[in-house]
Amino acid sequence: MEPKNLQAKTIIEALRKDRVLLVLENGELKVRGPKSKVTPEVLVQIRENKPALIQYLETEAAEDQVDFDGIFNKSGEAGLISGHKALDFGLFYFGNATAMSEGYRLLMEGARYADQNDFTAVWVPERHFHEFGGLYPSPSVLGSAVAATTERIQIRAGSVVVPLHNPLRIAEEWAVIDVLSKGRVGIACASGWQANDFVLMPDVWPERHKVLYENIEKVKRLWKGEAIELKDGNDFLKDTRIYPKPVQPELPLWLTSGGNIETFRSAGRLGMKLLTHLLGSTVEELAPKIKAYREEYAAHNLPDGGDRVVVMLHTYMDETEAKTQAKAKKPFIEYLKTSVDLLKKLAESKGMGSDLSGLNEGDMEIMYEYAYNRYTSSASLVGTVENRISLLQQLSAIGVDEIACLIDFGVDSDSVIANLKNISRLKDAYHAQLQQASTSLAEA
Repeated sequence: MEPKNLQAKTIIEALRKDRVLLVLENGELKVRGPKSKVTPEVLVQIRENKPALIQYLETEAAEDQVDFDGIFNKSGEAGLISGHKALDFGLFYFGNATAMSEGYRLLMEGARYADQNDFTAVWVPERHFHEFGGLYPSPSVLGSAVAATTERIQIRAGSVVVPLHNPLRIAEEWAVIDVLSKGRVGIACASGWQANDFVLMPDVWPERHKVLYENIEKVKRLWKGEAIELKDGNDFLKDTRIYPKPVQPELPLWLTSGGNIETFRSAGRLGMKLLTHLLGSTVEELAPKIKAYREEYAAHNLPDGGDRVVVMLHTYMDETEAKTQAKAKKPFIEYLKTSVDLLKKLAESKGMGSDLSGLNEGDMEIMYEYAYNRYTSSASLVGTVENRISLLQQLSAIGVDEIACLIDFGVDSDSVIANLKNISRLKDAYHAQLQQASTSLAEA
């Protein structure tokens, strides 16, 4: 080994002991690590040895370029001084129907705000027959309303329960919205997880995962203008195409995963984007799943840039932490209670009973309090601009591309609408820090 390369190896190993990583991304040297460890002295050392460090990483240390374990310290300090990337931001809706006395005002006003303030997308889910999410039984109907009142924002279903629908209808309805919006739609696809929803298609429930993937392929073909062969009312096979012809040549598709790593891998194999969340999970636990997704995507020689990860985060930010907690805590706990009721029904439908049946009301309140504190402190954007940037940095460092801000979990609409500006402030503050870090590295 040449002396310069030996010196580069020594520098890299010393930095890694302080959880500082040097990596190459598209030929550019990036620095990842806790901000407290990336000192001016470290930047000077990197600048003085930059050519040797790049040569070493290019030729002899490929294994050093992917190491998510070193990104976080015990306090969860953010991973990146540089090497973060820009994040897109969208608004996601999945509110408790009983808490939404004003119906769809928040959806429409939020969509207009996002459209005018450089957000990327508005997401509307599909949820049936329960107050948890019950405002959103038809993302295509609500998506068409958003399309008619916006000009730039992307309109996405998050998610379509594909096995509940004829793929012809999925392709037709979203083609209409694509035309109406001049090419701004996309859909996340889900298999469905509630047997009660399948009163719409009861025979499909046992094979819903198989039907999901079969129908995704049919939707893709129909969107491209191909015909699929189906029986008509006279039992004759007929080649069938959809109209109107959509604006986009391909329909942007996400696969929704609640955390199962095999679903992440399936999304990679199929060349789909990925929609996920942090409910019941941590950033550190999400990192290897994203890594598995991207490895699978790369292994199938799919188009560059098609592997995008969106993470849904419950979001409410006020001017101070005290104001945020005063507004968010009670409605969020009520939201959790509705969610738990839905999970109980799921367990009962599977003959599992309820694991919570032995808890009294006091025990349940303690559990809700703990769940609220844990989730909002480490896996949400409930807080202030100043204390939520670190979570964005952590998510960017593990490969997340976009944040879907779930804003309708029960805080009153006036407060949410008034404080959408704070999501914009967070977005701008994150990107300002990213720009500053990139400038520092360029000077190194």
